[in-house]
Amino acid sequence: MTNMFKCIGNEVEAVPDNVLEGLGLSYEELNRHDSNIAKLSKTLKNNKNISFCRLPFCHTVEAETFGSTVVFDHKYGNRIGEYAIKDINSIGDLNKFDLSKGRIAEVLKAVKILKNDGENIFLEITGPFTIGTSIINSELFFKSIRKDKEKVIKLLALIENNLVDFILEGVNSRTDIISFHDPAGTIDIVGPRIYKDLSGKYTYNILKRIEDKLGDAVVHLCGKTSTSLESIGLLETEKVKVEGQDYFDKILNIKNERKDIKYLGHWCLKTEAKTDELTVCKLV
Repeated sequence: MTNMFKCIGNEVEAVPDNVLEGLGLSYEELNRHDSNIAKLSKTLKNNKNISFCRLPFCHTVEAETFGSTVVFDHKYGNRIGEYAIKDINSIGDLNKFDLSKGRIAEVLKAVKILKNDGENIFLEITGPFTIGTSIINSELFFKSIRKDKEKVIKLLALIENNLVDFILEGVNSRTDIISFHDPAGTIDIVGPRIYKDLSGKYTYNILKRIEDKLGDAVVHLCGKTSTSLESIGLLETEKVKVEGQDYFDKILNIKNERKDIKYLGHWCLKTEAKTDELTVCKLV
């Protein structure tokens, strides 16, 4: 069995107080409007002295689009304030996933603003189980896997379809890298059976559906996601030596050398550690 990737970055990235003070806006305002999102992303890039902009700044955007409410917190990370539905039987009450309005639309517009400014972009996408546990209380979600599995499958299929749309709209907005992570759905969290049957299956479905539609974009898989998929035989990996100033620079270099590369993994965007190789991933 594949060794599980050990997280080597900070789970939550705090936004320094001096950054907020310098921008003169509340953290919620900086999360809500396209120009503010772009401004914060660029400011954080310069503050950290890295070569790419990352957005959004949390894993709650997709759940909010479905109807969950969000508490904005620059120190401890945005979190769900109220779930979109109270129980698994209320799937029909979920908001329609609309990419043309709300914070998710502002994030996509911010990508275009940053690209027009000549920036390199990582668009962070949250995976199906993490969204599921942000739409409904996580305890109820996991209990429903045992008691109402067919309804959980219905919810995951809904999430899958909408995530594919979100990712492809990100590609259309000229995102350079799609960063995909599902912290609530990795094999070490849910176990091999549920991962193979549900979490890994729907992650694989999403990745397979976008594989031939990525254009010039590449998908970076969170190390825990890529090792989880590899452990159940849905992913093959290849180590490739590559030069570059940082991880993004290495990705640009490998993209120029290898036009066949769609997925990279076994690494963490949040780490300050250095590597002289990339792990190329291929869906099986």
